[in-house]
Amino acid sequence: MAPKRKATISPLGVKPVKKANQIKKEIVPALTDDDDNERANSGKIIYDKTKEENAFCSFTRNVLSPELLDKNHHVKEVEFPNLALNQLLKQKSKTSLQGSVRWKTFLFPPLSQLSSSAMTTQQYFGLDLVDEDKGRTHWTHKASVWQTLFASVIDLAKTGQVAPISPEFEGILSCPVQAVPNGPNETKTFKSVKGQNIQHWIMLVPMPSNMVYSEYIPVFLSKFQALYKKPYIQSAYKSGVAGITKHSGMINQISEDGNYWDVLDDATEKEVISQSFKSLSEVLLDFTIKEVVSIMFHVMKDPNTWNDAVKAFAFGN
Repeated sequence: MAPKRKATISPLGVKPVKKANQIKKEIVPALTDDDDNERANSGKIIYDKTKEENAFCSFTRNVLSPELLDKNHHVKEVEFPNLALNQLLKQKSKTSLQGSVRWKTFLFPPLSQLSSSAMTTQQYFGLDLVDEDKGRTHWTHKASVWQTLFASVIDLAKTGQVAPISPEFEGILSCPVQAVPNGPNETKTFKSVKGQNIQHWIMLVPMPSNMVYSEYIPVFLSKFQALYKKPYIQSAYKSGVAGITKHSGMINQISEDGNYWDVLDDATEKEVISQSFKSLSEVLLDFTIKEVVSIMFHVMKDPNTWNDAVKAFAFGN
């Protein structure tokens, strides 16, 4: 049998502590209403010596952003953004990015110079969106995509898949520009920012022979503006461009909220640049000339079959 242990007697005034948890419980007195009322001095520590055994202290503080205080720590007057000023600067920044972009027309010899043997019911003018500062076509404007888009909408409208568009967009062509007027049959090019050679293409817009350029062109541009504002046209144009380039910057510019549509609006509000030419060969390459002449005068594409008046219209005297 194990020997009996003697009871351990604690010293006087000392309470035994259980060895299991070795934790001593303390009672924390609750705060009273009087404690709350004594917190009047903001930012100063309040220490109550009469309750030293509880070791409680309390403080309050007001937090202000450094930008709202002056050097003497006085609250400064807060000025809110001027929305009108912000909007104006945003618009001016957008305009500066667009540069001096305008519509340019290429005007061919008036039909009044032709003899009665070369009468036609249709004539053309060239149309380009040019950046005057850079002396070239605006980089997000693709004439060939617009030609395909117009023709596709017209075809789909015949089967009721899309709403019909104005007849002014029927028969629009796109073509490269002659490098040198009446020179070798070579396409004009310009260099991109990265040094790539980009061909210069324009649209050829048909118009009735009994109309004059100064009256017809503003009407056409107005109808073009109404058309390209339609979301499905903008989406189709983006799809067409995406088919020929994967340039992320260009794709962003021609998106529905891209800058290209603002460029078109801005150009349409400006005065159109017009340049007159004495013959088609000053602007167009041979294969385009043959196409245009055959449509206008209802003749074959062989220049040897043309009369002198048509030849002069095409190649000059």
